[in-house]
Amino acid sequence: MSDSDKQPIKPYRAKDLSAGQETADVVADVLRHAAERDEAAKKRTGPKGQPKWMLPVAMNLGLLAVYFLIAQPQWTLVNPIQPPPPARQVSNLRTAIYLHGIMRIESFRQANGRLPASLEEAGATALVGQVDYDLRADSSYLLLSTVGEDVISYDSATMTVEEFTGPLALR
Repeated sequence: MSDSDKQPIKPYRAKDLSAGQETADVVADVLRHAAERDEAAKKRTGPKGQPKWMLPVAMNLGLLAVYFLIAQPQWTLVNPIQPPPPARQVSNLRTAIYLHGIMRIESFRQANGRLPASLEEAGATALVGQVDYDLRADSSYLLLSTVGEDVISYDSATMTVEEFTGPLALR
């Protein structure tokens, strides 16, 4: 056997290093990796703060809001919703008295043989607080309300429904 036959066979890519050199290389790689991590951690920044221009803008907007609350310039005021004219209110109330008052009271009278003691009993809750209901001893009733200076009344003893509704022509 020759000298070359006595040497152990190594893989093709194997390095000619001793066992101590391999350990030193692994330790060097670990230290190099730790140094890279420390350097990357130093470069990393936390979340960015607010830009410098944000504080003055926010303060100016706050002052503007306080000014609008206190001074209330004319252009910031909204036009209020105007109520309908009195003639329209009278017409609407007459219609409501006919539909929710007279019709329900007369339906109650036909169903029960008597007049209701109140508008609630007749089912005319929409008129409660707006229209006064006066029950009379002669089996008649009076519905009374006002819109401004106008008095709206329906007396079942002296008026017909057609007289009360007039131009409404509700039948």
